[in-house]
Amino acid sequence: MSTKERYTGNKGSRPLLKKWDVIVISFFIMISFLPALIFYGSTEKIVGAKEIVIEKDGKEIYRESMKEEEEYLVSFPFSHGGKDYEGNLEIRDGAVRLQRLPEEIVPLSIHEDMGWIRDTHEIIVALPIKMVVTVENEEKSEVDIIVK
Repeated sequence: MSTKERYTGNKGSRPLLKKWDVIVISFFIMISFLPALIFYGSTEKIVGAKEIVIEKDGKEIYRESMKEEEEYLVSFPFSHGGKDYEGNLEIRDGAVRLQRLPEEIVPLSIHEDMGWIRDTHEIIVALPIKMVVTVENEEKSEVDIIVK
């Protein structure tokens, strides 16, 4: 009997995965979705009026109530590197989008490609100038997201 025949380990046809292999793999796949479900369930839902908030370098530079049913543009001034600029927000159906900022301060249009936001857990970021656009409730909640 040759060595090759003795150690093949093939004693008939066995299934590649056993019953418990499938159970364990299924368990880990289901557990992988748990963080997304927890995050979605713990985010604060916007009830009532919304506000658009723009921060630059961690300081609020603009805040305005959003008119849900209208479609309109909002211009806001900001400065970067000692020069004054103007940004534009597009508001439609309760969602907001940051339009393209000047190419000299934000070379890539990633902030524009981020699309529309409408909930408190969504943000738009223009990273080179550290600008963040968020949507918030007009009424402040006293409950922190971590406390829920």
